[in-house]
Amino acid sequence: MDLKYLNSDILSAVIISLKISFGALLITVISGTLLSWKMAKVDKIWKRVAEVIITLPIFFPPSAVGYMLLMALGRRGFLGGYIYKYFHWNIIFTLWGGIVATSVVILPIIYQNTKNGFMGLDPMYMEVSRELGLTSWQTLYHVQLPLIKKHIFTGMVLGFGRAIGEFGATLMVAGNIPGRTQTIPMAIYSYVETGNYTSANVILGINCIITLITLLLYNISLRRD
Repeated sequence: MDLKYLNSDILSAVIISLKISFGALLITVISGTLLSWKMAKVDKIWKRVAEVIITLPIFFPPSAVGYMLLMALGRRGFLGGYIYKYFHWNIIFTLWGGIVATSVVILPIIYQNTKNGFMGLDPMYMEVSRELGLTSWQTLYHVQLPLIKKHIFTGMVLGFGRAIGEFGATLMVAGNIPGRTQTIPMAIYSYVETGNYTSANVILGINCIITLITLLLYNISLRRD
């Protein structure tokens, strides 16, 4: 990878990818952890329905997920129309659109890892916390989260790795606008499509470095106590 070919468009794509990935990671770690905490305490039919919806992006093609989000978040969509009407905010073809699309794609990864952590906890810890007078939220914060921190960290690493490589759903919702919504996968696609293999190789090299760091962190998470 020759750094002399590292231009502003490539740097922009890398920065946008990192913004979208970390933004989506923040949203999904909070929402995925809370969802898995709630789901682990119940065993009802609506739980199974909810889990099917949460994990659906794993089995759906990313472009199909993106299309469904486009229908929901567009100005004529049931959610996007409401947001635009009352807040005059258009999510489609913006950085926020990319964050939302990526969040939907990586949520199942975060959810499954944290759910496994909660399901693996000894009920004795929760019983003792109740006897000590702790509320459910206090038990979550002081007891459960510290005990499943390995699962949370593993989910974060895997989710980040998936977010960096996200292409289909993000392309449908955020578009491929250089300097605004173009991410690393989109930039590689665009450079190859236009025959600019030098830039494609440079940004591919950057992507490989990010991937190797992510894999290193994942291996560390597997060895953590």
